Order: sequence, then structure tokens, then C-alpha cells
Amino acid sequence: MDSSDADLDRIEAQSSTDVSHDQENGTHLPMDDILGSQDFSQSEGDGATPLTGDREVVVQRLLARFRLSDTLPGEDVEMTPETFSGISDGNKECMEKLVRDETPIARLRSSTGDSILHLAVTWGHLELVKDIVIQFPRLLLAKNSSGQTPLHVAAHGGYTPIVKFFVALVALASSRLCTEEIKTLNPFVLKDEDGNTALHLAIEGLYFEVAAYLVNADKDAPLLGNNKGVSSLYMAVEAGRISLVKTILKNAGNLDSKLQGRKHLAHVALQAGSLGILDVILNEYPTLVDERDSEGRTCLSFGVSIEYYGGVHKILNQSPKSVYVRNSDGSFPIHTAAEVDNSILVRKILKRCPDSKYLLNKLGQNVLHIGAMSGSYSVTKFLMNNKDTEHLGVGQDMNGNTPLHLAIMNWHSQCITFLAKSSKILNLRNKSGLRAKDIAELELKPNYIFQERWTLALLLYTIHTRGFESRLRYVNTLLLVAALVATMTFAAGFTIPGGFNSSAPHLGRATLANNPTLFIFLLLDILAMQCSVATIGTLIWAQLGDPALIRSSLHAALPLLLFALLCMPLAFLFGVATAVGHVKWLLVIICIISVLFFFWAIFVLGPYVMLQRPSVSPELTGEFLVTFMQYKDIFEVTLMVIKFIFCYWQDDL
Repeated sequence: MDSSDADLDRIEAQSSTDVSHDQENGTHLPMDDILGSQDFSQSEGDGATPLTGDREVVVQRLLARFRLSDTLPGEDVEMTPETFSGISDGNKECMEKLVRDETPIARLRSSTGDSILHLAVTWGHLELVKDIVIQFPRLLLAKNSSGQTPLHVAAHGGYTPIVKFFVALVALASSRLCTEEIKTLNPFVLKDEDGNTALHLAIEGLYFEVAAYLVNADKDAPLLGNNKGVSSLYMAVEAGRISLVKTILKNAGNLDSKLQGRKHLAHVALQAGSLGILDVILNEYPTLVDERDSEGRTCLSFGVSIEYYGGVHKILNQSPKSVYVRNSDGSFPIHTAAEVDNSILVRKILKRCPDSKYLLNKLGQNVLHIGAMSGSYSVTKFLMNNKDTEHLGVGQDMNGNTPLHLAIMNWHSQCITFLAKSSKILNLRNKSGLRAKDIAELELKPNYIFQERWTLALLLYTIHTRGFESRLRYVNTLLLVAALVATMTFAAGFTIPGGFNSSAPHLGRATLANNPTLFIFLLLDILAMQCSVATIGTLIWAQLGDPALIRSSLHAALPLLLFALLCMPLAFLFGVATAVGHVKWLLVIICIISVLFFFWAIFVLGPYVMLQRPSVSPELTGEFLVTFMQYKDIFEVTLMVIKFIFCYWQDDL
């Protein structure tokens, strides 16, 4: 008796139970489906005893041959093109010819290391696959040059019937073999050169029916990681296949010790947007909520970072304590919400855990520090306008910096008006002895950078409007300007273009009284004078020194003064038009120059006056001034053209 027959006898002496492993898992196939219509009178062609006799004996002999998978003598034989083509076409005659010629079929390999079973599986020839496996079951575990078994190839191609056949055959074999032999006959855990099992390839190809068979075939295979540290369970979660994930977790047992590679499954469920899978994971393995991803973020922090409201809500419901779990960098989930400028999530976290506003990162920074440093406008506005959190504005980190210090350091102008809310905040100094204003002035670059200068301008404006520095000099300057405008417009009203009649019957009356341009001149002159006088009257109240009265006075006086300043050049334009209206070309040039000057005055003075208005957003005036800076070159070019024209005409004259 040779070694194979001895193995066969020992296998036949084992348990006689008919309830196989595959029946228990719902993957049972009738024996006819496994054996097919194979002619068992043929030889393997490599010296093995032909499979003959009744089917039960045939099955026992078939199982015995699995144990010969690592004992094939000799070297691999190169496959001929005729054989490669025949097997690829599913030609059974080709197979029969190889058997008749006593070709060492089990050792035939193509240029890529594929056996004939690999080729038959690649092209989905189920019946040929059955014939080959029945005669050469050892090929089921053979690997090609990529380290892939036929099961890998079947899973990669999504061939459900072939995978189903392999699963049933291995299940049948496992029911008749001892534990040690089962370990050697387990194609489900074998990996290719990339570390992928057949289940990895099935999920990667979105062949979920194939994946379901493989998941039921082996409970440990879904937990194995590939060379990138990705398990099949991880891929199933990423694909959002809740039924597949449930089955894997149900069979997994101790997931913490068995799962290989990346374990942040809850993060992947959030990324996939699957609340169902997230719910299953957190219910079955609640400790996974504290796992950190490759960037060191907890599950809650990751959900906040991608602004997945449903996932964040579920985590807060099932694990409120996750709010207090640090990320690897020492920050907390509420800090992440501030970084992404999501005031809704900040509010949601504070509602569940009000004391989370006091959580500090490694630099001693609270949530408002993070929002200010990140330029988070909505978060900063919410926290500073909330009476329960506005006191965070005076908080200082390890370097003594307040949120306002950090906003200035990063030139986040949009946050300044909210952060500079009190004199206490503005006067706080960091450990270097610097206030926010000092930092802005010291860090300001000599070359013009709009964002930095705009930030400094907003800070200075805020300091002034809060009444933290004397504005009497500023008020006096405006009074002087208004007085000058009133004086000049008053005098212009009696210096009418065209002069006065010196004879009766209209003695002393304007010569051009019926001229429409003179009427417009007088109207604009009167408006400019009256607005400047109103400005003077308003600013007189500001002299009383009451900070609130100063602010109110300026809010009213500045628009009036701006209107007076704009009316002056327009009045001058119509006055000149009255006098030289008959010289058309000169009138056209004067109009062009005046229009350009008018728009320039609006762009320059408009944002300054608008800043003083409490109802106008600083961002709006900022956009206004940005637009001017972008198109100021057009004004410069226009002025150059006008200058050139004048010089040209002067030369001609």
C-alpha cells in the first residue's frame, strides 16, 4: 500500500457523520453538483491512482489527494500555446488529450505561473473547472506568479458559481478531515503578493454575492489585513454593505484581538455615510468609538471634520463621553468643529456637554482660541454673542495669548469686531508684554499687503468705536473740514457764473438765471453748505466728551460730510459748464475728468464712512475697497491718457 492509500484509509476511518460543515453554514451543494459528470476511470497523469468505485469512496479518495499538494516531485513544466488556448476556450478534449499523453498536468504552468485550473477559472468555464478539480484537487491551492490561487481568480472575476463550487468542496473536505489537515486545506485565508485574500478581491470588485459565500466559508478571513493594513471587514464597511458587515461581526468573536491592520471602522462608516453600519459597530464594539484614524482623530472628531450631522448626533447619543476624548494632537472634538467653522456642531456639542467649552488643548487653548486662530467667523460670532461663552474671550493660553491675539497673528480680520468686545480684552497682554494692537503694528510688513493693513484698520476702528481712546482730536479735525466746506460753499453762492445784470429792469439779478446748469449749480452748492453746517452742529455735541454721544454724533456727521464733499465737485462742474458750455470739446473733457474724480472719491471715502455705521458689515466695506484696489490701475491709465492729450494739444498750440 502506497502513502496515498494509507492516508485514504485513515480518512475513511474518521467520523461517519453526514452533517457536513457546509450544511451547517447554509452552503451545502448536492454531491452531484460537486462531482459533476466526471469520468472517474481516467488517471491524473502524475502517477496517482485513478478515481474509481462508488461515489462515497470516490469522495474519500478525492479528499486524500488534497494532502499531496505540497509533495509534487519534479519541476514546473511550461505550458504549450495549444494547451493554453484549449483550456482558455474551455475545450474538454484538450484536457482529455493531456491525460492520454500522460502529461504532468498538475505541474503545467503558463508564462505568468497560471495552472490549467487558473486558466479555466479566468474564463469562467465551470464544468471544466469541476473536471480539473476532481482529478487534480491539489491545484485548488496552487499559486501563480502573483501569489493568487484559483479562488483569488474566481473572486476577482466575480464568478459566483465557481466560488460557490469551491466553497462547497472545501466545506465537504473540512467535514471529513482532522483539525490539522483542515488548516492546510483553507484557500480562504491564503494571500497573494499584495496580501489580499479572495474576499478582498471580491469586495474590491463589488461582487457582493461572491463575498457573501466567502464570508460564510471562514470566520477569520474577513479580519485578515493586506499589505496596506486593510481588512475585508474594513472594505465592507467602506462599501456600505450593512448585511455583509453584520455577518462578519456576528462570526468575528473577539474583534479587538483578531482584526488586523486598520481598526478605525467607525471612521470608515462615517466616511461612507452609513448610519446603519455605524449603529451596528457602536452597538457590538463600543470601544471602537475611541479608536483614532491615521491622522490621530477620534471617531467623533472625524465625524465633525467631515460635517456629517447624522453621524455626530448618533455618536453623541450612544457615547456622550467621546466629547472628552483627545485626538493625538491633544485637541478635542469641539476644537475640530471650531476649525471647520461649524457653529451648528459647536452648539450641538455644548448642548450635550456644556462644560466642554473649558476643554484645553496642549497649548492651553479653548474652543474660542481655535476658532479665532482658524478664522472661523460663524463660530467666533456665536461664542462671543452667547452670554455663557463670551467670557472665553479673555482666556489666555500658555503663551498668554487671547483669542484676539491669535486672530491678529493670523490676520483674520473678519473675527476682530466680535473678539474686541471689551476694554479688558483689548488691554490684555501676552507673556511677551504685547497687546493685540502691538502685535498688529509690529508684524505689519513694510510692503503693501491688503489683508494685513485691512486687519489693522479694523482693529483701530474697533478700538475707537469702543471709546477706549480719546477721539476729541479726531472730532476737531472733522469740525475743521466741515467748517471749510461751509465757508467755501457759502462764498460760491454769491459768486455766480455769468455775473449779475448792471442795468434795469433786472438790476442785480443773475445774468444766466434761466440757464438749467446754473440752477443745478446753485442746488448742489446749497446742499453742500447745508450738509456741512449740519455736520458742524452734530459734532458740537461730540465735544461734550461722552463716548456714547461721540459715537452717535459720528454716525450722523460722517455721512453728511461725505455728501457735502461729493456735492462740492459736482457744483463746480456745473458752474464751469455754465460759463464754458459753448465750447463743446472742453466741456466733454471736463465732464470726463469730473466723473472719474467722483467715482474715485466714492471708492476712497465710501468705505471709511461705511465703517462708522453700526448697521453695515465690515466685510461689505472690505469688499468695496478690494474692488477699488483691483481696478485702480484703470484710473491711473485714464489719467495718463488725459495727460497725454493735454500735452499733445499744448504742443500743437
